Amino acid sequence: MSKNKGRKDQQWFDEKYSKMKDIVITGSRRLNFTGSLQIERFNNLESINLKKLKIAYLEISKCSQLNITNLSELTKLTSLSVTGCPKLITLNCLSNGLTSLELSGCYRLNNIDLSKFTKLQSLYLRGYQNLTTLDCSSTEKLISLKISDCAQLKIINLPKSSKLQSLSVIDCPKLTTLDYSANALTSLEISGCKQLNKIANLSKAPKLTSLSLIDCPNVTKLDCSSNEKLTELEVSDLIELNCSSTSIKILSVNLCPDIKILDCSNNDKLINLDISNCTKLEFLDCSNSKLTSLDINNCKSLLKEYEQNGTKSKKFKYPEYLEIIVKRTTKNLIIVGRTGGGKSTLSNVLTESEDFEESGSSISVTKNFQKKKFPWKGKEYNVVDTIGVGDTKLSTKKVLYKVLDGIFSIPEGISQILFVIDGRFTGEEAKIFNLLKGSIFDIFEIGILDYVTIVRTKFSNFKNKDKCDADKEQLHNENEDIAKIVKSCKDVVYVDNPPTNMQITDEDDEETIATNKKIRDRSRKIILEYLDGACQADYFKLKSWDQIREPITKYLESNCEDVPPELEKNKEVEALIKITESFCTIT
Repeated sequence: MSKNKGRKDQQWFDEKYSKMKDIVITGSRRLNFTGSLQIERFNNLESINLKKLKIAYLEISKCSQLNITNLSELTKLTSLSVTGCPKLITLNCLSNGLTSLELSGCYRLNNIDLSKFTKLQSLYLRGYQNLTTLDCSSTEKLISLKISDCAQLKIINLPKSSKLQSLSVIDCPKLTTLDYSANALTSLEISGCKQLNKIANLSKAPKLTSLSLIDCPNVTKLDCSSNEKLTELEVSDLIELNCSSTSIKILSVNLCPDIKILDCSNNDKLINLDISNCTKLEFLDCSNSKLTSLDINNCKSLLKEYEQNGTKSKKFKYPEYLEIIVKRTTKNLIIVGRTGGGKSTLSNVLTESEDFEESGSSISVTKNFQKKKFPWKGKEYNVVDTIGVGDTKLSTKKVLYKVLDGIFSIPEGISQILFVIDGRFTGEEAKIFNLLKGSIFDIFEIGILDYVTIVRTKFSNFKNKDKCDADKEQLHNENEDIAKIVKSCKDVVYVDNPPTNMQITDEDDEETIATNKKIRDRSRKIILEYLDGACQADYFKLKSWDQIREPITKYLESNCEDVPPELEKNKEVEALIKITESFCTIT
C-alpha cells in the first residue's frame, strides 16, 4: 500500500468513525485496510469490532471510554499497541503472527492469554493493575520484555529456552522472585520491586553487559562475578557486592550507604570507583584494577584500617600505586540546567580540561555522573556533572536515580549551585527554575536558594561590567516570573564559552580555536573570582538516602503521568525536570 493511499484511508476512517460510540467493520474488496491504522482520541468510543481486515499495524490510544475490543479475526496483524484506555476490560486478539504487543495505561484490563502469540518478539506492559501472573512460557521467540507499574503482579514465568535479550521489571511491588534461564540476556533492569528478595543466579546470563538493580531494599546481596562481559552496573541498598572479574569501567555505590563488603578486584577495565557515601564499608578489594586514585575520606572503618595496616591490610586490598585520599576539604560546585545548555562546557572551562563531553543536542551525552577536582588560589574545588534535564532517551525514574547517585558522591554537602542559561532567559528556563523552586523545599527544606547562582553563557559582552549590569537590570524588569526568579537567587554571572573542539581544516580554524580558548580562560577567571567570595563557609547539608527515599517514591507516584514516555515525551520531560531540579545537584 502506498503512503499516499495509507494517509487517505486514515483520514477517511477518522472522519467517518471518530465520533462514534461503537465501531464494527468487516473487510471486503471495497473496504480493506492493508497497512497501518490509528484509533486515537475517539472520546465517545466504547467498543471496537474489526474483522477480516488486512491491517498489520494497529495503534489504539487515549480512547477514554473504550471497554471492549475484538480483534479476533485480524489474521495479518503483527503489531498491536493499546495505550491510555483506562476503562478497557476485554481485549480479544488471536493473531498468531503477532510479533509486537504494547499494553499501557489499561488499568482494568483482564488477564490476557499469551499462549497464542508464539511469534511474539517484543512485549511491553505498563500500568496493568489486574495482572497477577504473567505467563510467557510459550513465547520462546521473545527478545524484549518490559514490565512497569503492575501493582498486583506476583509471578513472572519466562520461557525455559529463551532468546530473551532485554528484561526490564519496574515498580512491581508485590513481585517476590524473578527466575530466568536466559543465555542470550544482555540487559537486565529491576527497579522498585519492594518485596523482591532474590533474583536468579546471574551465571545463567553469561552474556549480560548491563545490570541495574535499584530500589529493591530486600535484595541486599549481589554476586555478578561470573559475568565477565558486564560493563555497566547500577545498584542501591546493597550490603554486599561482588563484581570482581567483570569489565566494568566506572562503578559507583553511593546509593548503598549501608554496604559493608565490596569486591571489585581482578578487573583491568576499572578506572573509576566512587564510595564517597559508604560510611559503613568494612571490606574493600579493588586489587588488580586500573584505579589510580580512591577517596576513602568518608569511609570511617576503611580509613581506620588503612591507617593501622596500610598495604598489609586484609580488609582493604588495592593496587600498589593507588593514590589514596584520606582527607578532603573542597568547595563543591553543582551545575544544573537543561540538556545541551552548556553545563558540561562550563565544567570543562572550570576544570581546564576536556573530560566532560560537550554536546548541543537534546540527548545528554553524559550517561553517568562525573566529578573532577581542581585548585584555585589555594582552595580545592570539585565539579559534579551528570545527565542533563530533558534527556528523552531515558525514563524519569532512571534519570532520577542517576542524579541521586551523583548527589551522594558529595556527602559533605553543596557549596554553590550554578543554574546555567544558554543565552536569553527564556520561558523554558523559567519553567524549569520554578519547578525547582516549588518542589525542592519538600525534600531539602528552605535555604537552598542562597546557594544558587544563575550563569548566563553566550554573552559576548561578558567583560563589560556596564553591559552585564544593564542586562541584569533588564532581567529584574522582565515579566513577573523571570524577575522573581532572578531576585530570589544569590546573583547572576555572565560568561562566554565558545567551542574549542572544532575540526581543524585550515589556519583560520586554528586561529578561531586559539581565540576561543582565550575567551574561555577569561570566563573562567571571572566565574572563579566570583565563586571565591560567593561560596559559603558552610555546606548546604544533604539529607540521607534513607530520609529521602519515601518522599521520592511518593513524588513519583503522584506526579508521573500514567502514559508511556514514547507517547507523552513532553510530560515525561516535565516530570523529570521537576524531580531532578528538586534535588538541584548536578548537570
